[in-house]
Amino acid sequence: FELFKMPRRTEEAEPKECLEFDDNEEEEVEEEEIEYEEIEEEVEEEVEVEEEDISEEVEEVEEEEEDPEEREVLDEIDASHDSDSKSEVVPLPQQDGARDGSDKEKHAELLALPPHGSEVYFGGISSDASSDDLKKLCEPVGEVVEVRIMLSKKDSRGYAFVTFRTNDLALKAIEKLNKATFKGKKLRVSSSQAKNKLFVGNIPHSWSFDDFKKAVEEVGPGVLKVDLIKDPRTDRNRGYGFVEYYNNACAEYSRQKMTAPNFKLDTNAPTVSWADPKNGDSASTGQICICQKPAQECYSRAAEKAV
Repeated sequence: FELFKMPRRTEEAEPKECLEFDDNEEEEVEEEEIEYEEIEEEVEEEVEVEEEDISEEVEEVEEEEEDPEEREVLDEIDASHDSDSKSEVVPLPQQDGARDGSDKEKHAELLALPPHGSEVYFGGISSDASSDDLKKLCEPVGEVVEVRIMLSKKDSRGYAFVTFRTNDLALKAIEKLNKATFKGKKLRVSSSQAKNKLFVGNIPHSWSFDDFKKAVEEVGPGVLKVDLIKDPRTDRNRGYGFVEYYNNACAEYSRQKMTAPNFKLDTNAPTVSWADPKNGDSASTGQICICQKPAQECYSRAAEKAV
């Protein structure tokens, strides 16, 4: 047999498929990497700059805080705050002295006024009578301190009050001028019902007479009589009492003081009002005069203090 050789094919082998990168794309990737690296470097530089700035600011602040003069001032302020927090606020002696001086002046002024019982009531006066007219009527009796004609909105109400220097002059005026004719009308002259006695309630039951007496004497001037009502079964006070003053002005002064919101008898807020002049003496069965003298001598003693 003859072998026939098949002619060889001269066809080129098919190329294998493979991924090829374009040179332009490779260049772009390299450029992006370079740019990214540059950005990172810039960011790092900025961060370093910021850190340097912050550290410089901190150093400046530390330098400022370390300023010895400012530090000394701050230390003094802190020390003063510490001392204030530990110390109590105490009024200055001069302030206390000024306050005590003003109180003493006011007390002397009140005691310089005429005593209780020196005021006289005049009723039935003419509507056209003036204060000067009434003063001229009373001056022959003795020194007139004050004349008060009570007025309505338009005219006189037909009565007045005249205050003399002493109780004796007031009694003399009543004897001489009662039923006297003045400007065509007959006068009705009598002792005035001016109040000089206070009722004080809510007194601590544990208080003694001396405790109550001391408390009211510290409030205001002109205290003549003090009465602390006691319960005979327990020998303790019944929680109320009476205080009689040299004149109405002293009583009114103490009444205002004791009715102030911050005033206390020990821890009790007292109830203070004018005592009923009709029932006051009968209620004060245990009444005690501070100086243990008759009322007239008490008035004279208080007047001497005013001088």
